Amino acid sequence: MKKLTEKPMLLGLLVGLFLLILCALVPIPMYDGMIYYDQGLVHLQLESKIALSYYFGSGLKGAAVNGILPSHVELKPLGYVLFALIHIGLPALITIRFKMSNARNAYAKASAEEQKTDSSSNE
Repeated sequence: MKKLTEKPMLLGLLVGLFLLILCALVPIPMYDGMIYYDQGLVHLQLESKIALSYYFGSGLKGAAVNGILPSHVELKPLGYVLFALIHIGLPALITIRFKMSNARNAYAKASAEEQKTDSSSNE
């Protein structure tokens, strides 16, 4: 884990990839969207939370209404914002946090070594 925290870009990429795979495989309805149902001459549109896995056909049984599966789903603008915040913003935030932490630790280490050399040269 120590080697992974020393490479914050790799850590952010892995977190982003993990979140994307998790949301694509497990039906977690957290994005705002529209679900469309078609049954004969009846067309129904429902505003609801949708999961990313609905796009791949996984978990659609949870979104069924009276046994009718959705014909298609789409994200609303707020859903796209949530997608960007979760799958791009969160990994970027983790990357920045570990990059700053590494820089702070490197500065503290260099400062301590400089003080050590200054104190030994004064004696």
